[in-house]
Amino acid sequence: MSVVAQFAEAWLKWTVAASWQLALLVCLIAALAYLLRDSSPRLRYGLWLLVLLKALLPPTLAAFWGIGTWGVAPVVDAGWATGRTESSFVAGADRASPASGSDSSVDVVAETGAAAAGFTAHGPLLAVWAAGCGLLWGVVGWRYRRLGLMARSMRRIDEGPARVELERLAGSFSVRTLPELYATEQATSPMLVGVIRPMIVLPESILARLGPDELRMILAHELVHWRRYDTWVGWLQVFVQGVFWFHPLVWLANARIRHERECACDETVLREARCDRDGYGETIIRVLTAARGQSLVTGNMAGIFERGSLLQTRLEEIMSFDPTKRRFGWLARAALVAVALVLLPMAAPSAEAERAEQAQAANGTDAAPNGADDEASSRPKTNWPTIVSTTPEIGATDVDPSLPEIRVTFDRDMDVTGYSWTGGEPLFPPREPDKNPVWIDKRTCVLPVQLKRASYYRVGINSTSHQNFRSTAGVPAPTTAIYFATAGASRTMANRVRVPKIVELSPENGATDVSTVSTFWQSLSLPGSTWSTFLPWLKKCEPW
Repeated sequence: MSVVAQFAEAWLKWTVAASWQLALLVCLIAALAYLLRDSSPRLRYGLWLLVLLKALLPPTLAAFWGIGTWGVAPVVDAGWATGRTESSFVAGADRASPASGSDSSVDVVAETGAAAAGFTAHGPLLAVWAAGCGLLWGVVGWRYRRLGLMARSMRRIDEGPARVELERLAGSFSVRTLPELYATEQATSPMLVGVIRPMIVLPESILARLGPDELRMILAHELVHWRRYDTWVGWLQVFVQGVFWFHPLVWLANARIRHERECACDETVLREARCDRDGYGETIIRVLTAARGQSLVTGNMAGIFERGSLLQTRLEEIMSFDPTKRRFGWLARAALVAVALVLLPMAAPSAEAERAEQAQAANGTDAAPNGADDEASSRPKTNWPTIVSTTPEIGATDVDPSLPEIRVTFDRDMDVTGYSWTGGEPLFPPREPDKNPVWIDKRTCVLPVQLKRASYYRVGINSTSHQNFRSTAGVPAPTTAIYFATAGASRTMANRVRVPKIVELSPENGATDVSTVSTFWQSLSLPGSTWSTFLPWLKKCEPW
């Protein structure tokens, strides 16, 4: 598989995991925000910021106290349990076991086609996602460029009542880096722009209409935005929205973040600037009227009037503001931290995930033919069930046709409520209608069969669609098969169960002093006379 295909596959797995976790988190945060609708808007704002934090964290994050352990994992296990049945006999072939012959060749071709289909599915999806990211970020960049061009014609305010009031508010709010103050006729509403060199932009129309007290409230609002690093959060929103442009709940979360940010800023202004709540609410309405319901403020900026903000809800909270209530104290901060610790580790710590991560590092999952206990204990431990013995043995060529059952034994306790003996005729052995597979203990399952003499059989253990051979932890056993031939089978039929083995290597495996040229030519099948003629000359050419 090429590097691009590997990246596309890894990207798709990450996207799917991150998307469903974000969807679940947004729903939970929305429920919490509704229950805490009478609390401080700064608490609700902090809750919605957890969505941005979750988008930056790996979806594999898990902790024993997190919702992934006690909330997500049981649901996943329950889903697995409902999909299990008493028997899962699949008509058709599943993945090939390491047998030779035409069946193995067909299965190898099928697996190659599936891999190619997976690449063709991942590649276009990755291309569409990248195009969406580029388009959204391009629109934001164009708007920011447009604002930069507008800044060339702005009037810088270095003196006057507005500048004096801004410096006075900066001292009362303990703001060290004071944003520059600009005025322009092209702006429709006040806004704060920039993270390195911030500037507060005021429309000329508002400067002409508002009185000193109203101007002080607007400047206080924008200065609080700067003190709270809201433009930084705005750029983070742009980045997350670009990555998850296809996710409607991420758009919803960003809208709620903008709204709660304005509500939190309003509360801070009313509490610290000691503004009259009626006058503050009227000022917001006057700004909205002057802007005619429009605003240039986007996700990477902050303003007194933003797109997506619920104005009526804001005004209701402003009018009901009480400085003695809804404080964002240590109890609210502790609750926010507790919610983050519980909701952010959302990955289910299932062995299925660990199996996917460690599949390449495993030494193999094929069944052991003999299955001795000491041999099983010496094997590298895996996170998924491994077959330790089968009856008959895998690859057996002289099985007694009177054998009444096929057995498989695993290396750990299994979920005895289901099984998946898979396969189809004529390779799958027939059974009596009134006899079903049974578990004789927690590790050994028995399949009743009726074998015939001089026949070849192949019985699958799990398949890509039926995986009811699972451990008690809910982890399915790897797809494999028990294949054998009964007594009297022809040599051709017996060869189907024999696995090719290497009997000789030249040079020997592990050799450390191998000639680079003569060894290569010695491996060629040349006639003796030809070899004796060319070998001395080739040895002279070894320094090549």
